[in-house]
Amino acid sequence: MQLEQAVAAASALTTLITVPATLLAAHWTRRGADRAAAATVLAGIDQSQAAVAAAHLQDLAGREQSREDARRSAYAEFLSAADVLVRTVAELPDVPDAARRELLDQKATAVVQARAGVAVLGPPAVLSQAENLAKQCAQLEKLALRRAVLRSAISALEDAWCPRNAEWCQDLHHISAYVAWELLAEWGRLEDEVRWEKLDLLEANLRQSNALEAAQVRQVLEVANSVAHWDEMIGGWLRDPLMERFQAVRDDFVDVAHASLSLVA
Repeated sequence: MQLEQAVAAASALTTLITVPATLLAAHWTRRGADRAAAATVLAGIDQSQAAVAAAHLQDLAGREQSREDARRSAYAEFLSAADVLVRTVAELPDVPDAARRELLDQKATAVVQARAGVAVLGPPAVLSQAENLAKQCAQLEKLALRRAVLRSAISALEDAWCPRNAEWCQDLHHISAYVAWELLAEWGRLEDEVRWEKLDLLEANLRQSNALEAAQVRQVLEVANSVAHWDEMIGGWLRDPLMERFQAVRDDFVDVAHASLSLVA
């Protein structure tokens, strides 16, 4: 009897010890699982955040590339429009007078429209140089029609010179063509008084040259009444100040535009 009681007591004690140990083991097992799960969740969050950040950077890079492409396109369009305008101004003397104004307006409008794209996309340095180039284009437009009248007349007068020996030529038409040409070449550098005194002489030689039609003579005389920017309008045989200035401003714009694209790249 005593032995049975002792065995029962030992069994109960063992049970009391075993149960807490089992509970404790289960607790630590569950706690370890919770930690592992928490670590997995954190790792997943970090991975998701990294993926989101990478996607964001990729999106920014894509948008920056698109912005650079748009800038490049805007710069090219503006430069092309300016080049077309200056080429048109150079060719305008050979265009019939009735078609000059419309053609010039088209090309000048294209420059203004193209400049708007640079104004929207370009950084300040590029925008400043674009403004300088736009001003030079405006100056080209301002002088183009009068320049066309003068350069067309100069060309016609040169064609009317004596085809053999101009120095000894006695033909009235040939002599008048040369005298009129010489007057126009120096017209902008004459004193006002001298210029007014020679105005009748200029008209007479223009008419006697037979190089110009009556309407062309009237146009030349109208232009001759104002000598502002004369050298730029008449151009030159070795130098052309108006075109030289345009080229210099154009080069400045190209340099700054390229630099801005290099910074983006």
